[in-house]
Amino acid sequence: MELLEIDGSYGEGGGQAVRVATSFAVILNRPIRVTKVRAGRRIPGLRPQHATTLKVLTEVCGGTIEGAKVGSTEFTFTPGRVQNRSMVVDMGTAASVTLALQAIVPAISLSGASLDLELVGGTDVPWSPTCDYFSTVFSESMRKLGISFKLEVLRRGYYPAGGGRVKVRIEPCERVRAVRLDERTDDPPISLTARAGLLPRRVAEQLLSSAVSQLERNGLRAGSESVYLEESSSAGCSILISSVGGTCLMGADSIGVRGRPALRIGSEAGVRFARSYGTRACVDPHLADMLSPLLFIADGPSTLVTPEASSHLMTSLHIAKQFVDAEYSVAAKDGSCLISVSPGQQNS
Repeated sequence: MELLEIDGSYGEGGGQAVRVATSFAVILNRPIRVTKVRAGRRIPGLRPQHATTLKVLTEVCGGTIEGAKVGSTEFTFTPGRVQNRSMVVDMGTAASVTLALQAIVPAISLSGASLDLELVGGTDVPWSPTCDYFSTVFSESMRKLGISFKLEVLRRGYYPAGGGRVKVRIEPCERVRAVRLDERTDDPPISLTARAGLLPRRVAEQLLSSAVSQLERNGLRAGSESVYLEESSSAGCSILISSVGGTCLMGADSIGVRGRPALRIGSEAGVRFARSYGTRACVDPHLADMLSPLLFIADGPSTLVTPEASSHLMTSLHIAKQFVDAEYSVAAKDGSCLISVSPGQQNS
């Protein structure tokens, strides 16, 4: 099949183009060349999580890869046949395990294979979903599509040391189920989970209390609240606020930042959750950009409503369109954003 050229500088010019492109390459068995990788970022080129994603997918499918080194601004990836595997991969430093898994989970599952994968890296780090978000909100969204995986965190890894360890079991999936998430008819209980590693318990408690206070200011009540002290190789903390079930897939997370009070971090998460939840949308903005590309290969038309069309979302839709001749639209709806996708045929 002809090599598909992907411009990695499209849209926000970040890692989302790499994740969607590599995942679709495996699912559709399509060789790709990605150029101008992360051209829109302060440090362009592949970062450790992208290099790890390519390494795992290349090994699992018996493919070939050229240029998949950290810092590379161009790579060529030719997938092979995906096989059931068991692997352990050390990503080094605090590279995000969830960003790697965002591409790996659907790629492996929709290739009809299973994978037992252990990753060492960052579990709760800047500019990426926390493992709690991934195992709660993202996992449920994939389940609705028919994709099943289980994530177990063995050890938390915070920035900058990383050293976290997770185990993932990915199950095979024959097809992507179409979804209709354009009207929220469910309001599952709101759950809050705060964690701290190598820090006093009061740090996690402050994350939780400030988030709860912010929710209450917006007329929202927490259904459950949990605080955990974690084993970790460096100090760090995180919080997840979520409401997941039925037609509601909403989450907002925050991680600790040196010099920023825990009360502020928790409050910021509360603000973001309340803002998204209050729109009556079905899918939070970050989940929308992870979920939408897979609708291009679903077994029927799909719709979802998210509070806003982020640059990540528009990039995801554009990259998916390069692989599949599907029709999609992004339109305003009651102060939110309606995404409609009608699947098509794979581009030759």
